[in-house]
Amino acid sequence: EIKGGGGIPKYGTRIILNVSTTEDLKREVLKSDSAGISIPEVELEMEEGGLGGVYTTVEGLLKKIGERLNICNPFNVGDSAIKQHETNDGGAFSPPSSSTTRYMDFLTTLDQMRQGRKLPFTLCMDDPLSNSFIGPVPEVSILLSKKAEREGNNKCLDEYVDPGIQIEEYTRSKDADEILGLIDMKTENYRRPVRGAESDEDKYCGTDSPNELPDRLMGSQRRCPDHPHETAKGSQKGDSTIMGKGSLSYARP
Repeated sequence: EIKGGGGIPKYGTRIILNVSTTEDLKREVLKSDSAGISIPEVELEMEEGGLGGVYTTVEGLLKKIGERLNICNPFNVGDSAIKQHETNDGGAFSPPSSSTTRYMDFLTTLDQMRQGRKLPFTLCMDDPLSNSFIGPVPEVSILLSKKAEREGNNKCLDEYVDPGIQIEEYTRSKDADEILGLIDMKTENYRRPVRGAESDEDKYCGTDSPNELPDRLMGSQRRCPDHPHETAKGSQKGDSTIMGKGSLSYARP
């Protein structure tokens, strides 16, 4: 699973990919855990966190979506997808309900898209933290990499415009910032003046420099030849645990 890192971008990013050939299914995809996915042709919408962060291809992404939908809906696979009881008391079976039939048709269509049998379709990836990416088709990606290596810079990568991808930047809504925990996040002015203090020194608010380790981590002792590294010893009152050579579990060479 892929986890994003670094600073928080000012804008979110929406990537719209038009999958029109089987080569588009081979594009590399980096989907962060904050990105949502939608495919309008099958009315699929997965909110942020519905799939987690993954590095795969478009084909692999569709496969993971299908697997996740099967896991989240266990009653639509196996015998439950073939026949259902007419009543809650058991007895005779009835054909699958209309909702079950539509769901199975949906999964079949999604699998046909993955195999390239149902094209074209649109893949939208909306990432409010701009940590997601869809690369060019493999053939173009190789040509760009070789050109960048020959020229000794990445200018060709910066100037390349992918005809199959549309990228839009947008300002996150206040609700989106609230969900991401950005509203109450304080990133500047960690120190504030202390009223009535004799000096002009600022009060330490616990964010500018690390505190000393707590006592339970300061009392390090050597255990034995099998574990020569220093380990932490508890600092609770009345703790008479002996560590090292005096311990009953001390390993003898």
